[in-house]
Amino acid sequence: MKTIVSMAVPFVTLNLDPPGSARNRFVGEPTGTQYAGPMQAYVDESEPGGGRDHAAYVLAAVIMRTNGEDEAREAIRRATPRRMRKLHWYEALGEQRLSWLDLLRHAVAIVVIHYTGRPARTERRRRRCLERLAWELDQRGVSRVVFESRGPARDAGDASMMDSLRARGLGAELQYEHVRGGLEPLLSLADIACGMHVHGAESEHVRVEVVRAE
Repeated sequence: MKTIVSMAVPFVTLNLDPPGSARNRFVGEPTGTQYAGPMQAYVDESEPGGGRDHAAYVLAAVIMRTNGEDEAREAIRRATPRRMRKLHWYEALGEQRLSWLDLLRHAVAIVVIHYTGRPARTERRRRRCLERLAWELDQRGVSRVVFESRGPARDAGDASMMDSLRARGLGAELQYEHVRGGLEPLLSLADIACGMHVHGAESEHVRVEVVRAE
């Protein structure tokens, strides 16, 4: 099942069906839209249930125009409490979370990939999400993606998966790198998008319309 959520900033949620479903093959009309100008995506992840739910995984990609990134970084720095090394959804109070949703308006679009298939190891669930994410970003003309680093070993696993996808023709032009979250404020936007999706948060800036396509 695919769920498309529209808001002031396009917010696309893709629920992956269990492995083996024909609906997981990327055929037919793309869900994405080509955007004008150079685009980059910033990606963070969430494991619903604190990692105890082995049948769920979330990747959020916040798509930015390169000429709007510095303004967004400054807004994030201003919004980050002094007690936090970086803006982080799960460390925030309820009122802080609501105010942070406004930061998402700096994005061109937000794509959330939500795996809800069979129970599997974390890295297998992540690879399923990466496969779909690479395709979706490719459809939108995104040229570069920045992942929040999870350490050398796991970053190497991502690199292996991305190279494998390129060999299959998915995201062939997509460049990628891993950066520590504390060094790139824009990764906080992806963290907010993950938290918003997992917790069902809303604000006056979020107008939700859900369309399901079988």
